[in-house]
Amino acid sequence: MSFLGQEQQVREYQHRFKYLNVGLAIAFTLLLIQLLNLQVLQGDSLRSASEENRIKRVKIPAPRGMIFDRTGRLLLDNRPAFDLEVIPQYLKESKLIDETVTTISKITKMPTQDILKILNRAKGQPAYLPVKLKTDLSRDEVAELKSWQIAMPGVSVEMEIKRTNVYGDLASHMLGYIGEVNSTELPVLQKNSARRYKLGDSIGKFGLEQKMEHVLRGEDGEEWVEVDALGRRKLEKYRGRFIAESQGKKANPGKNLTLTVDQDLQKAAADAFGDKVGSVVAIDPNTGEILAMVSRPSFDPTEFSRGIPSSLWQSLLANENKPLRDKTIMDHYSPGSVFKTVTAVAGLQERVIDENTKFHCSGSLRLGNRVYHCWKKEGHGEVDVINALTKSCDVFFYRLAQKLKSVDDIATWALHLGLGRKTDINLPRETSGLIPTEAWKKRRFNQEWTAGETLSVAIGQGYVLTTALQLANTYASIANGGTFYRPFLIKKINTVDGELEKEFQPEVLDQTRLDPKTYELIKKGLWGVVNHPNGTAYAQRLPGMNFVGKTGTVQVISLAANKIYQKCENMKFRQRHHGMFAGFAPMDNPKIAVAVIAEHACHGSSGAAPIARAVIKTYLEKYFPDQYGPKALSEKGVNPNQSLQIKGVEDEDVVPGIQNSSMMDDEQDQPPEPQIKKPEE
Repeated sequence: MSFLGQEQQVREYQHRFKYLNVGLAIAFTLLLIQLLNLQVLQGDSLRSASEENRIKRVKIPAPRGMIFDRTGRLLLDNRPAFDLEVIPQYLKESKLIDETVTTISKITKMPTQDILKILNRAKGQPAYLPVKLKTDLSRDEVAELKSWQIAMPGVSVEMEIKRTNVYGDLASHMLGYIGEVNSTELPVLQKNSARRYKLGDSIGKFGLEQKMEHVLRGEDGEEWVEVDALGRRKLEKYRGRFIAESQGKKANPGKNLTLTVDQDLQKAAADAFGDKVGSVVAIDPNTGEILAMVSRPSFDPTEFSRGIPSSLWQSLLANENKPLRDKTIMDHYSPGSVFKTVTAVAGLQERVIDENTKFHCSGSLRLGNRVYHCWKKEGHGEVDVINALTKSCDVFFYRLAQKLKSVDDIATWALHLGLGRKTDINLPRETSGLIPTEAWKKRRFNQEWTAGETLSVAIGQGYVLTTALQLANTYASIANGGTFYRPFLIKKINTVDGELEKEFQPEVLDQTRLDPKTYELIKKGLWGVVNHPNGTAYAQRLPGMNFVGKTGTVQVISLAANKIYQKCENMKFRQRHHGMFAGFAPMDNPKIAVAVIAEHACHGSSGAAPIARAVIKTYLEKYFPDQYGPKALSEKGVNPNQSLQIKGVEDEDVVPGIQNSSMMDDEQDQPPEPQIKKPEE
């Protein structure tokens, strides 16, 4: 009875099985559709994604273009460096964090707490991205880490490129440095740059490295590496199909630059500077090519390319001599008596003086209720324009300024000769300096120009501000008779294979030719400065090389009446005068023009002129040995090693009572902060 009852129950529910069958059919149909979708429609992409779970994409950094001097000498190079990296994802999944950190600590001598701090700071980024634990590993560290790598999940040693200045801190401001792209720079780069950047990429941040980033930067490549579940690289024989089919991408190196500068001149300038503070620029007056460009003190850009300790960065910022600033183009100064040559040009070209014009110098000139002093207390007597330049007589130029219609006459010729405007050299952060006019003062201060201010401008003080590069280019323009070239640093660009891609040519910006008589008188005056016994730089003459120029000694603070003639060396260092010099050689067929600014060196004759002398001598001996080499000069009866007579005059052409103006027409830019290593790194 019970069996028959159960059968009855089955019959009662049997019609419901069709719903179950329909449900199973639908489920299997959906499963089949999904299988077809996964296996057929998305098979290739999912297979690739599956393969990618066991591979690691490795960047192949592209070498930056190298930089050479004009003779082909390597200045900036790329050298391999090795970094210790870890991928947190693999390290966490292995459950060997403590063991791995302990091993790394023993090998690298890094405290375990420092390693853990770095890993903790990286928790905000995706776990599959590598984290740098240490840069610039030693060879022993690399070898030991490699031997332990199989036991340390996610840990690897990766090669990076270290940008190296072959000559240390020499010309570091000109060459510049590189650093990592930071989160502030990235949005700007992604918007304005045609190249793709990402966090951690290297980019030029100063000097030529920054200005020529688009040329020096190459294109990074990539390769695919097969790893196991713990992130360890598999042996070649176990490579999967995905790896076998992936060719990766080769890295394309950046292009190389050949500069116009000569490394021997750079070294001669740096050696002559010694521990002085300031800058020197040498230029070819016939082309505008920069031959030397040195700013002191300096820094080693190699330290910047891989990140520098915060302590070093802070010490550079705290240094009162400002080693991070390129003093050749970023700092501008009152040029002092070096500017008198420009005033003389203005007077001669405007026909208010000629070779017969003489003024009497008694040691001072009164204008209204103010006395304007000459640097020589007892005066120079009767002087013409040649003697005024030779002896640097201030009163002569005061009187000349009074004969001009206004300060605008001086400004006109100063602008023609390249002052008061940027040169647009291939370097960032150039300042324009300042050549004042009546309209400028009215616009800036809403005040009328005064006659006394013209006297100050005539001797290169007051509001006048110039850079070392501008002074060098101005004297180059005077040397060649009035042609103002755009100064340039890059001679040519070559591919990595040596093929010439671009060669730069001289570019004339202004060609206001000086009258032959003006040219003759100016050259005679500058010749006397260096070669006449009464010249302010007679001790620095170069026998047989016809070296000419102008000294300047610029007072930087106002002094009381009883202290205006005190000995500079007895003053506090920061209150001492700046030494200036600008000149060229040879006089009749100029090959090189040089400007030197030596901060707080007291005298242009002894603080700045010897540096210019060393650069000019090195250049003429090297490039024109048949005319100016030791053998050639000896054959002419000139002793190139003749001992120089030292004059007794020390306080040459500093102008008592006129303070160096600190009026800035441009905001002085500060170098960008590089990648700074944290103390625990």
